[in-house]
Amino acid sequence: MQTDILLNSKQGGIQIPGTNHLLGRIKELDGLRGIAILLVVSFHYINNQLVDNNDKLSQLLAKITSYGWVGVDLFLVLSGFLIGNILIANKNSPNYFKTFYSRRIVRIIPNYFLLLIIFACIWNIPNFKNNYFLGDKSSIPLWSYFLMVHNFFMAYNDNLGNRALSVTWSIGIEEQFYLFFPFLVYHTNKRGLLFILISLVFTAIIIRSLFITWVPKYVLLPSRMDGLSLGFIVAYAYSENVLFKHKEIVARLASGILAILLLGCGYFYWRYNDLGLVKHTLFALIFSMLLIFALISNNSLYGKLLKSKILIWIGTISYSLYLFHYAILGIAYHIYGKTGIGIHSQKDIIITLCAFIAALGVSWLIYRLLEQPMVRIGKRWRY
Repeated sequence: MQTDILLNSKQGGIQIPGTNHLLGRIKELDGLRGIAILLVVSFHYINNQLVDNNDKLSQLLAKITSYGWVGVDLFLVLSGFLIGNILIANKNSPNYFKTFYSRRIVRIIPNYFLLLIIFACIWNIPNFKNNYFLGDKSSIPLWSYFLMVHNFFMAYNDNLGNRALSVTWSIGIEEQFYLFFPFLVYHTNKRGLLFILISLVFTAIIIRSLFITWVPKYVLLPSRMDGLSLGFIVAYAYSENVLFKHKEIVARLASGILAILLLGCGYFYWRYNDLGLVKHTLFALIFSMLLIFALISNNSLYGKLLKSKILIWIGTISYSLYLFHYAILGIAYHIYGKTGIGIHSQKDIIITLCAFIAALGVSWLIYRLLEQPMVRIGKRWRY
């Protein structure tokens, strides 16, 4: 999960449709980020720890949280939207490339490299050698994480490598997305850009069909361009003032599409237990509709929910929480003498709760002591 998937909307700003001005923070987007990271954490902290348990309550909780992975799909849509707005709004800036890449580097690299440095230390501490959750370094070379090409190794080896670092596949996707899309926006007119974005949605489905196993379908940029592109398309509509100029029509259309998608996905999951190659595309469409509602219905009950203080706070620290939550869970179990994760007793429940509280605290500290200062440095580069 995350990456400028978790972009703070203060960076670069979001263009107010029909003007040359930039918005500050959009609270509803923080709320969506909060929902996304809670989905991911529930998947790792509940589903992944209970999936092998046989008692009925554990199986029920595992089933309820088994779709928590869709939080990353939501992050991809948000990333496409936020980066799309920044690129479209500043396309004609003389500092377009310099400012964009400088801000992305100071936004993404410090938190991510901190995680990698911690694991470089863990892998050289004898006490962690037998911990399969934290100590496994056999599949993916450490240097590939630093160069952010580790998702290629994951696809080639058909596994996610070290389990505590498995979440970082999305960092690779994000950085590769940053390398490609700024040039696409810069060298393409708006109509051409929209055509290419729509084409990329369908291309992602075709590319996923070329792979037999699930890992390449999941961790490679070409396989996941649909979520990023759909978020970008919403940014295109936003920059053209379509969402607000035709607000009532957009709201009705989005409601109809959302209802059809939810009913259709529900039926096919009930009937076939999967959505096949179009799974990520359909979820990205659902989240695109929810994003549109967040932008145009800020006074609705949905908008008020997204602006709740707890969701905004969690959304604010979501980048650090995404990167570190799984590692902190593994460390918590290691402190209690366990080599892996899994809830099998009341003690394990307590460990998991303590890990979640610790993850929130550590993420907040990293946000305040590292992330915020680096964001301020990034603002020295201006479009």
